[in-house]
Amino acid sequence: MARSRRVTNSRTITLDVSGVEDYLARVQAAGRSVDDAVKAALTESAAPIQTDIKKWAEKHKLTGTTLAGVDIAEPKQFGNNIVVQVGVDDTKSPGAWHSTFVEYGTPTQPADPGIRTAFEKNKNKVKKIQREVLKREGLPVD
Repeated sequence: MARSRRVTNSRTITLDVSGVEDYLARVQAAGRSVDDAVKAALTESAAPIQTDIKKWAEKHKLTGTTLAGVDIAEPKQFGNNIVVQVGVDDTKSPGAWHSTFVEYGTPTQPADPGIRTAFEKNKNKVKKIQREVLKREGLPVD
């Protein structure tokens, strides 16, 4: 014999949410500190690349213009993207653009890629430094 089941039409849930304001404040503060931590990580991790570019520029030093143009720019933020530029800056040392001919060669001079090589050679070191800096800044990396 079948037993009757009691069916209810009540489909409501009661939630008690407290501390939302505190949570939002922490999220906003973390957003600012994440940006600062990423900028620090990018700046520090660009140093090995800059060092190798300087060594390369030193080999080709005639006037010192290229060597004087080796620079790490301040990190810039574009929305959620943060970038840092490292290389030879013609605005810092006018005439440093001639390093392009050393890097890529000319019809009469073979190429001696130092800038591209510095980036390729330091990929793993850059990642390691960025990871260390982000951990030091208190961000969960792993």
